[in-house]
Amino acid sequence: MADQRPAHVHRVRVRPADCDRQGIVHSTRYPVFFEAAMVETVRALLGSYHELAKQGVDLHVAESGVRHLNPARFDDLLRISVRVRTLGTTTLTLGFDAAVDDTPVATGWNRYVSVGTPEAHSAPLPDGLRRLLEPRRVPQPRGTRS
Repeated sequence: MADQRPAHVHRVRVRPADCDRQGIVHSTRYPVFFEAAMVETVRALLGSYHELAKQGVDLHVAESGVRHLNPARFDDLLRISVRVRTLGTTTLTLGFDAAVDDTPVATGWNRYVSVGTPEAHSAPLPDGLRRLLEPRRVPQPRGTRS
């Protein structure tokens, strides 16, 4: 059975630059928060994001989506839980659940393509990363968008 715990939990404090005139986190900031959470997940698993480059690959965002649930505001501490949704040969989909305390504020996902460096062509995910992510893969209900 898949481990239902997040692959990683990233925390980020909302800064003034993250907010709109109403003091609410601007919709364009969640993809930035989610990308930072992905980098920190890789760092937690491999010790450094640069380990991917040493293995000749990088992860590029191919698709993403965000659903806004409740407002987050300046100085809130966002807790972003990262879960592995899909794990293909050359692709990886991570799900992100952002909350302030126990209130969900946004949910989203990014589908990454593993790209060989420096040629920038599709390449298999490194076996070491795959072994670390596979136990954390959460089965998705049929018909669920990545």
